Amino acid sequence: MKKNILTFITVSAIIFSACAQQKKTTASKATGDKTKNAVSNLEQVAMERTPCFGTCPAYRVEVNKDGHVKYTSWSNTKYEGTYEKDFDPAKVATLFNRFEKYKVDTCQAEYQMMIADIPGINYHFKYKTKETSISNANFGPGFLSELGGEVDKFAQVDGTWKKTAEAGQTKD
Repeated sequence: MKKNILTFITVSAIIFSACAQQKKTTASKATGDKTKNAVSNLEQVAMERTPCFGTCPAYRVEVNKDGHVKYTSWSNTKYEGTYEKDFDPAKVATLFNRFEKYKVDTCQAEYQMMIADIPGINYHFKYKTKETSISNANFGPGFLSELGGEVDKFAQVDGTWKKTAEAGQTKD
C-alpha cells in the first residue's frame, strides 16, 4: 500500500512539474497550430549528452540555423574530437520549429536528477534576443528526451565530416 502511494506521489510530481508549455500547447491546438509553418526565432540548439559511471557516450552537438553543425565528443564514441559539417538549412528549420512548437523556452532551467548514474541531457538555446538552458532535461517532460533523439540525427558522424580538433583540444 505504501509503495503504491509513493509511486502515485512520484508520478504526480513529475506530471505537475512539467513546464508551462503543456497548457500553452493545448491552447494553441484549440486556435490552430501557427508554429507549423512559422519561421523559427532560434539561432542555435546545443545538446550535450553527459557521461555515466559506465561507458555511456559523452558529446555535444551544436546545430546552427544556417545548417552548420559542430559535434564534439570526449568519451565512449566512435569519433572522438571535434567534427563539423553543413546540413540543409531547411532540415534544421524543421528541427527548430519542433523545439518552438513545444515552447522549450518556458521549461524549467533545471530538473532534479533522480538517478545519479544515468547519462544526462543538457540543452542550450540561442535566440535572436536571449539565451536559455535546460539542465537534466531527461528528467523533465518526455518531449525533451524525444527532441534529444531528433538532435542526435545531426550527430551521425561519418567520413563526410571534417575533423577540426582532436579530443581534448579546443579550436581557436
